[in-house]
Amino acid sequence: MFIIESILSGVFATFIMDAFAKFLARRKIIHPFITSNELGRWFLYLFRGKFIHVDISTTPPLKNEKLWCHLSHYIIGVILSGFYLYLVYRFPVFSKHIWLAIIYGITTVVFPWFWLLPSINLGFIAIKAEKRLQIINTNIINHTNFGLGIFLWMLLFHP
Repeated sequence: MFIIESILSGVFATFIMDAFAKFLARRKIIHPFITSNELGRWFLYLFRGKFIHVDISTTPPLKNEKLWCHLSHYIIGVILSGFYLYLVYRFPVFSKHIWLAIIYGITTVVFPWFWLLPSINLGFIAIKAEKRLQIINTNIINHTNFGLGIFLWMLLFHP
């Protein structure tokens, strides 16, 4: 049951995050800094042993990048949501307070800040990026929405 709920809650929370991201990007509230193809390319190159890119947009493209972008994004969402679900089973208070889910969502921003951004040559917390504050704000907003998605799952579907 735990694995099934981890998968479902992760897909749900990641979908909420992506839906809000699409909505907010259209209104110019957030500013995507990497395309779906580039994110899929980054992920696929991890399996080829290439962990650092001078410029991900000039790294040679690979087959099925967009598919791998979505697949990897949702797998990561399932893993992170599964960890939150573990916390819920261990400490039931985690299922009852929106602020705990939001804080958890925000803490997941460490992955792009300390793994993705440095590996695509933007530096830790986008220190090398021209539009650093836009990237940071976009990351925080998206990951807050991931936490909101986790809370909505707990509210609507968690037994």
